[in-house]
Formats: sequence, C-alpha cells, structure tokens
Amino acid sequence: MMLKERHILFLYILLWFLYELQGLLWTEGNLLSQAIIITLNGVSVYYLWMVNLKVTSKPSYIYALNALLLMFFFYGVIYILEGEHVYLGVSVYKTFNYLKNIMNSLLPIYVFYYFAWKGILSKKYLQVLTFFFFIVVIISYWSYDMDSRSVLAESGVERDGIVNNMGYEFLCLFPILTFSNKRPFLQYLGIICVMTFILMGMKRGAILIGALCMVWFLLEMFRTAKRYKKLLIVVVSVVAVILMSYLVWHLMQTSDFFSQRLQATIEGNVSGRDFLFVTFLNYFLYDTTFFQFLFGSGANATLEVSINYAHNDWLELAINQGVFGVVVYAVYWVCFFRAWRSMTDNRLVGFAFGLVMLIYFMRTFFSLSYGDMNIYSTIVLGFCLGVESRKREGKTISV
Repeated sequence: MMLKERHILFLYILLWFLYELQGLLWTEGNLLSQAIIITLNGVSVYYLWMVNLKVTSKPSYIYALNALLLMFFFYGVIYILEGEHVYLGVSVYKTFNYLKNIMNSLLPIYVFYYFAWKGILSKKYLQVLTFFFFIVVIISYWSYDMDSRSVLAESGVERDGIVNNMGYEFLCLFPILTFSNKRPFLQYLGIICVMTFILMGMKRGAILIGALCMVWFLLEMFRTAKRYKKLLIVVVSVVAVILMSYLVWHLMQTSDFFSQRLQATIEGNVSGRDFLFVTFLNYFLYDTTFFQFLFGSGANATLEVSINYAHNDWLELAINQGVFGVVVYAVYWVCFFRAWRSMTDNRLVGFAFGLVMLIYFMRTFFSLSYGDMNIYSTIVLGFCLGVESRKREGKTISV
C-alpha cells in the first residue's frame, strides 16, 4: 500500500507539471488539458475525504478550509446553474471557471497534507522537487513573455517591456527554499534567481512581497546560523542586496517601461485600483439590499458591478458572498495564523509556513489570493500541516 501511495503522489505532481506547461506542450484548454485537470481534481476530492475521515489530529486550519471550500462550492454551483458567461474583451469567462479556479487553488492542500501525515512527503522529497519547480516556472515565465510580446506586436503596440504575471509564481518558490537549509549557497542562488525574475516581471505587488520575503529569509538565516557563519551571512547578504540594486539600476537605464512603472508607483499610481476599491465599497455599503449585504450578490457579481474584479479579496467576498463570506474568510485567516503560532517548536517548518502565510495574506489586499494558490506553495502548506499532525500523534517527523 505504501508503494502504491508513493506512485500516486509522484503521478499527481507530474500531472500538475504537465498542466502548468499547457500552451507550450500542447494547445491550452484542449481535451488533454481538460482530462488532466478533471483527474487532478478527482484525486484531490478523494484525499479531501480521506483527510477528514482518517486524520484525527487535524489542526483548526483544515476545518476552516473545509468551511471556506463549502461556501465557494455552494455559490459556484448556483453560478453554474443560473449564471451567464461573461465576455471580458475578446475572451469568454465561462460559469464553471469560477469554481474550477478555486478548486485548482485550494484542493491540493488536502493531498499534500495527507501524504505528509502518512510520512510519504518528506523534506528530502521537497528538496528534490525544488529543482524541478524552478525549471517549470522559468519555462513558464519565458513562454508567457513570448506570448505577451507576440500579442503586443500583432496589436501594433511598441513597448520595451511587459508586466509578466509569472512573477507571482516565482514569489511562491521562497517557502520551499527553506528546506535547503543545509545548503545555504543554494538558498542564496535561489533567492537571487527569484528576485531577479520578479523584478524583470515588473509586477509591483510581487516585488513588494518578494522584498519582504527576502529580508525575512536573510534575517532567519542569520538568526539560526552558528557564530562563525554569521559574518559570512552578513557579507553574502550585502552582496545579494548590491546585486539586486544593480539590477534595478540596469532596468531603469535600459527599459523606459520599467522606469515609467517605478515612477508611477512613487507617485501613488496603482493602476486604477483605488477607483475600483471606492466603486466596490460604495456599492456594498449603499447599493445592496439587506439580503445582498448579508449573503452577497452571487459568484462573480463584481463583474456585473464594474466589469472587473475587485483586486482585493475582502471586497470581492463582500460583493459576492456578503458579510457571511467576509466572516468565513476572516475565520480562515485566524486559523491560518493560529496554525503558524503552534509551530514555534519546529523553527524550520514554522518559517516555511509563515512565508506562505505572509505571501497570500499580503495578496488579499491587492491581488487574488484564495483562487490563485499554486502547487509550489500548497505543497509546502500541506507538508507543514502534515508534519504538525504527525508530531501530535507521536509519530516520527522528517524535519
């Protein structure tokens, strides 16, 4: 049985790799891609059931995640049955995409939690996967870059840079770097690689969160190092900061687009998000019925209000699920924080879990968080939770 489950974990991760590379290996959204994502979600639902049925020492985070998913499932099914497809420019947002994106985002946590609880997903497993994660994300970054430039060229737009959303994918590689703690040189290379691609991607939210993660990472390395290594870490950290500063200077000298975005950020230009926030907040406070105020206007209702998403989880939930959704989400984050605080006696696990928490909590304020988790972060999240459950049950742990 153990051998079979190891194979399942391997195939599950392999299928996620293939799904992440769709559009490069084959046409995005074709029959093969649909078969892969249906298989992945089927496996994920099975392990959701197994976690809730078999694991007796579940943290409160899992119960909060159950409640969050149940809420999204209820609203998503209603949207599929009664909603209409939304046209965003030349693309069509089909009703089932709402639920599909959230399931792709959150369900893998149960799979990785279960395999970590069983002792199959280990620290060594994560160390091996780190290399492959970097390869897949780098390939995806350049694929996105080339596709975006082709679209701009076909539209007759001349620009020396683009905003590459894959910066957020690189951001999510920070937590898994934690488990290479016995190889600090690889950690430094990983940090520099992550920050380089984030800066080149010019996604300001990713740059902000990435800077916070880098500072926290370097401080943690310094705090846990032995005396004779602390000076070396300070020197290497200074070198890393200098390299990042040079990269920013180089981008400013060679890319007008980068300079414009930096200047816009300094001037407080947030790409119209301030207008969106005011629009959605006013709608929620003054234009909703009492029922809509309490339970929302339904999945993707923000698209009906402003033909755009709120770019803020709290406002998105307020419009779609009302006060009820905001409360469920707040409880979820309280349980997330409590789970992190309970990991204080396992510094490595707690630090990795804390990085995931920091990344996605920050994203709740200016970017999609609950519907945009990826395998690079959910595997760390599930592993940390599974290790904690094994510890509570008195089982051996791999870190």
